[in-house]
Amino acid sequence: MHVRLSRFAGLPPERIEDTVREFKDESLQALEQQPGFRGITVGVNRKSGKALAVTLWETEGDMRQSEKVADEARAQAVSTAKPEREPIVDDYEVVVSRLMDAARQ
Repeated sequence: MHVRLSRFAGLPPERIEDTVREFKDESLQALEQQPGFRGITVGVNRKSGKALAVTLWETEGDMRQSEKVADEARAQAVSTAKPEREPIVDDYEVVVSRLMDAARQ
């Protein structure tokens, strides 16, 4: 499994809701349809103006193949959110993963 971590900083708080809504309405489905897509988590810190998106991919090849769609989703988010800085994007191989069942939390 592989992950792509996209970090955003300098987000104006008043633009966060519109950016998230636009992502869910316009970009999420394209990512979900990519081969090897295994999930996504998006988080925001409204006080600090930071956000992150973590996408999970079955293989490194699947992650690489999705780069164009991911770049387009990020560009759209930047266009709407107008952050002070460009996003930072990193790729990782997952070496430990443990997800808790919601019923056990």
